[in-house]
Amino acid sequence: MKVYAEYFSESNGNEYRKKTLLHFGQSTNLIGSAVLMNPGSAKPSGAPDSEFIKLFYERNHEIKHLDTVNWKTFNPDSTMVQLEKIFSGWYLGEKYELNGVIQLFNCFYFKNQNFGEAIKNYTKESNYNFNEFQFFLDKPVYFGWGEPGKYGDLRTIATEIFKNYELKKTPIYDPNFDKNSFYHPGYVNRSYSRMAKTQRILRDFYNLISQ
Repeated sequence: MKVYAEYFSESNGNEYRKKTLLHFGQSTNLIGSAVLMNPGSAKPSGAPDSEFIKLFYERNHEIKHLDTVNWKTFNPDSTMVQLEKIFSGWYLGEKYELNGVIQLFNCFYFKNQNFGEAIKNYTKESNYNFNEFQFFLDKPVYFGWGEPGKYGDLRTIATEIFKNYELKKTPIYDPNFDKNSFYHPGYVNRSYSRMAKTQRILRDFYNLISQ
């Protein structure tokens, strides 16, 4: 997995990671997307493959001459590895080889693996909150904002994201927001071997990805 992300660092030490691309194999094709809570422990490690990033956005989103000045290569964190396992069917014992890009978004982009501290920086009006519905296209999206998105501090923005998503693209979700289980990849990693409900969610999502 190669990880590229749009990254901003402020003079007060605050860090923000916005658009994130998880690249597998050689293809520039969009596999699907995920929307989680906020960026965690992944750290910038150097200059990105700017040509690949520009090619991805041109081919998939018709954006030409994308400015990549704020993009970095990142070391993948545990959540990114868990997302790979969700999309590839690893938790189900499958071996689907990913070839292309998973777009990773978050409800808000303040980078801190301590969610309690990160949420203090969340405001509905922030320029670093999710506003990128146009990038979903016609591919499946995994919503993994967990309890903070379903019941807690992120519910407002999570319901807005869900409302603006065409459910026919990922028909495993119930149109009623509250009837869905939006398991974070970390919870999936802890529960896949013991909870039938987690297995059902994983199987339904994998069937969409591997079609």
